[in-house]
Amino acid sequence: MAAISLAQPAPSRRRSGSGAGAAMGDTGPVTNAVTTGRRAGAPIAPPTPEQARSTWPRMAGLGAALLVLGILALTWSDVGPRLLLGALGLFAAVRGTAVVRNARAGQGEGAVVGAVALWLGLVAVGVALLSATATGWVLVVGVVLAVAALAAGLPGRRGVLGAVAGVLAVGAVLVALLGGVDALLDTGRTVAAVGAVLVGLANLGGAVGMARIARRPAPAPAAGCGGCACGAGGCGSLG
Repeated sequence: MAAISLAQPAPSRRRSGSGAGAAMGDTGPVTNAVTTGRRAGAPIAPPTPEQARSTWPRMAGLGAALLVLGILALTWSDVGPRLLLGALGLFAAVRGTAVVRNARAGQGEGAVVGAVALWLGLVAVGVALLSATATGWVLVVGVVLAVAALAAGLPGRRGVLGAVAGVLAVGAVLVALLGGVDALLDTGRTVAAVGAVLVGLANLGGAVGMARIARRPAPAPAAGCGGCACGAGGCGSLG
C-alpha cells in the first residue's frame, strides 16, 4: 500500500545551529508513520503463531471441501457440477451475510459488497437446484467473471489477469461456434471443476504452512519488559 502523504508544513523560521535542526526546519512531505515501509511491493509481515492457530483449520476445511467438490464435478457429470455451484453459492451467501452484519455493527466496511455476495449466492443455489443446463451456463459465465474480478482486485496483476479473462471469453465464443452449445457447457463445467481442485490444493498447501507457524513458540517479550508489570494489568502498573 502506498504511503499516505500528509499536508506539507510551512518552512519553519527558526534555525538551529546544528545541521539536524536545519533539516527539520525545511522538511519535505511527511508520511504517515503507520504506512511507512508498506509501500507497493513491500513484503507482507508473516502471521503470528496465534493468528496461524486460528487460520489453518479454516483453510484446511475450505481446501478439502473444494477438492472434493471439484473431483465430484469432474467424475459425476450430471450432479457434480450442480453440487459445486450450490456449495459455492451457499458459501458466498454465508460470507456475505457475515460481512453485512459486521458492517451494520460498525465492525467493518463493505456492506454493499456483502449484500451483492449474499444475493449472488442465493441465485447460484437456486440455479443449481433448477437444472444442469442452467448450472452449466452459470459456470461458463462465472469462470470469465471470476478472472475479471481478480484482475479488478489485484492492480499489480491487472494486465495479465485481464488478458486471461479476454482469452477465456474469446475461447468460449469459439467453442460455442465450432462445437455447439453442449460443448461450451461441458467445457465450462470442466474448467470450473479444475479451478476448484487447484484452489483446494492451494488452500491445503497454505494450511500446512500455517500449521507449521502455529507450532512455533510465542515470541519473547520486548526488551525492557520484565513480564510482571504487563501481567498485572499493563506496563507501568505495579499492582
